[in-house]
Amino acid sequence: MKLQKMVERLTLQPDVSHWIVRSYLLHYGYQDTLNSFDTASEDTCPSSSAAQENGFGEHGDIYALNHRKVLRKLIKNGDIDTAFQKLREWYPQVVQDDTSIVCFLLHSQRFIEYIRVGFLEEAVSYGRAELAKFFSVKPVAELLEDVVALLAYNPPLESCVGYLLEMSQREFVADAVNAAVLSTNPNLKDPESCMHTVLEKLLRQLTLCSLERRAFNEDQGEAFHLHRELHGAGRAKCS
Repeated sequence: MKLQKMVERLTLQPDVSHWIVRSYLLHYGYQDTLNSFDTASEDTCPSSSAAQENGFGEHGDIYALNHRKVLRKLIKNGDIDTAFQKLREWYPQVVQDDTSIVCFLLHSQRFIEYIRVGFLEEAVSYGRAELAKFFSVKPVAELLEDVVALLAYNPPLESCVGYLLEMSQREFVADAVNAAVLSTNPNLKDPESCMHTVLEKLLRQLTLCSLERRAFNEDQGEAFHLHRELHGAGRAKCS
């Protein structure tokens, strides 16, 4: 009860949700959406300088915003060759190690794009040239197995590895590249800070606290699942 009362006494500024959303858009490089968001809320929310005073630092997330926007768009459109070209031009350190996780994801996505348009021979040639080097890299072994398995199915989209052909996989690769670019910020004090947004950290904390509370009650009651809560809230709003 003492802890509950202490929590209830804590106050949050009224526009805290605005800055959480804004930091999310900044972090992932959604520049066009960010501009629209700022335009729509310019009369109801304080300036960025006011946000800085209240603890919402955005300098790190603003870093390379336009470049990250371009890279995300290229990857979402399946133009991996140009994404590689831009990275070599703008952030060569990101792709300097050709066996890094980021390079693996980009090479894998290029392979997937060949499969998507039915260029199987090109996919095989590309796989031999660029993916073979990753067979000894243990952290990517499982994903690499799924990627190569796309060759075995017709049509691949309906197979157990068809998820690789969905837009979510392009988003996954774009997020990894985005984080890699953010990590090149020379003013970055904590390398881990570029991996997750404030919103994601809050959701992780919510999930952990809910699970801990259930464990404290000897696992009594319904278990907490974030996706179910979000989808349930969406259905409730629609009804």
